Amino acid sequence: MTAGTINAHRLSRLSLVSALYVVLTYLANILGPGLNLGYGPIQVRISEGLAMLALFDPLMPVALYIGCLLANVLGGLGLPDIVFGPLLSLAAGYATWKTRRLPIVPFLPPIAFNAIGVAAYLYYLLGIDFGFTPVPPGGAWAALLNWISLHPYWAMVLTIGAGQTVSVVVFGLLFMRVWRRIGTGMVEE
Repeated sequence: MTAGTINAHRLSRLSLVSALYVVLTYLANILGPGLNLGYGPIQVRISEGLAMLALFDPLMPVALYIGCLLANVLGGLGLPDIVFGPLLSLAAGYATWKTRRLPIVPFLPPIAFNAIGVAAYLYYLLGIDFGFTPVPPGGAWAALLNWISLHPYWAMVLTIGAGQTVSVVVFGLLFMRVWRRIGTGMVEE
């Protein structure tokens, strides 16, 4: 099968990935009640592991885009999340596909694009202020709290990046293994 061929089997797989993205995003919220792990400033979207399936099909970024779009429409964080979240997933998926022949590099776009991009619009959208006031110097915790109070955007980049790393590496490797096991082949460009 070539990259341009779309048959019913391939379309079904891509549609399944889009639907799984929506379901797994909600699952992240169910598993972390009150933490809002699917939509908040600290995210561990299990669904983001699906980004690694872009290694196998150049149309997978479109499936990720559609899944993220639906999840964000249903998630209720408004227009910036509906517009920018799916675009970041599309760009990260495309970069993952383009770097598929390099070791480790394909894991980086979904982590970096979302850590920087999602943090930017969530920082604006949610008006994040961690509410820390500087504390007297004295140890690593004081230094960390002082840094967070002065740099809330970068703190969000770190928290979203950490969650993305868990999602992309742990769940991504799991999804890749399942994808290979069920016999879905790589589409060649």
